[in-house]
Amino acid sequence: MSGLVCIAGGKGAPGATTLALALASSRAAGQAVTLIDADPDGGDLAPRLGITSTPGLVTLAAATRHGFDPDDLIAHTQQLAPDLLLLASPGSADQTSTSLGKLGRQFASMLATTDAIADIGRWRPRSPAADLVAEADVTVLVINPSICGVAQARYLLDDLSTACRRVEVVCTGDRPYGPEEVASVLGVESVLAVPVDRRGAELVNQCRTTDRWLRRSPLMRAVRALDSTFSPALEVAVS
Repeated sequence: MSGLVCIAGGKGAPGATTLALALASSRAAGQAVTLIDADPDGGDLAPRLGITSTPGLVTLAAATRHGFDPDDLIAHTQQLAPDLLLLASPGSADQTSTSLGKLGRQFASMLATTDAIADIGRWRPRSPAADLVAEADVTVLVINPSICGVAQARYLLDDLSTACRRVEVVCTGDRPYGPEEVASVLGVESVLAVPVDRRGAELVNQCRTTDRWLRRSPLMRAVRALDSTFSPALEVAVS
């Protein structure tokens, strides 16, 4: 399978970065997957995983300033697991946003021909990650199922729907409102709730991709269920 999936966060919605890492880890089982830390507010995957942000997004943007060569991508990634690569970003919002702007639509189009997961941080109109969303087969909007979280999600969903061909909504937990209630308010067909699974998240953040307990954890079961909802869309998009 190939295709680009973007993970976007809503206001007060923790867990978007962990979900991106979990989805990439779930897919990295016998096939190469690239995880891109494309949060315009600055990346946090590198410090979370205990690695440096170089090589990464900034060095890739510098190396391709005179023309983007798809072969350059691998040279600027870091290996997290046998089939999982990370394109890391620094904590600097300015450096990350500038690099995304320099890489532009050509970079996003190339990622759409691979198997890639991009953590694009909190979504906002005119985001520096907009090129990634435009080329993505699916964008996952992660929200907090609270009154404020759902209220803001209505506006984010409208904006994302004009930028991406398909948007899926995911709630972190099912309280105070369950996925069916959230779907009804947002006017979407379905919403998936990903459980708050601290142990599963801990193993994901350690890149324990082959850990038997991790693959059976509530978090990873929910991630596989999410992936199955948009896998057909990816297959159609790249066929």
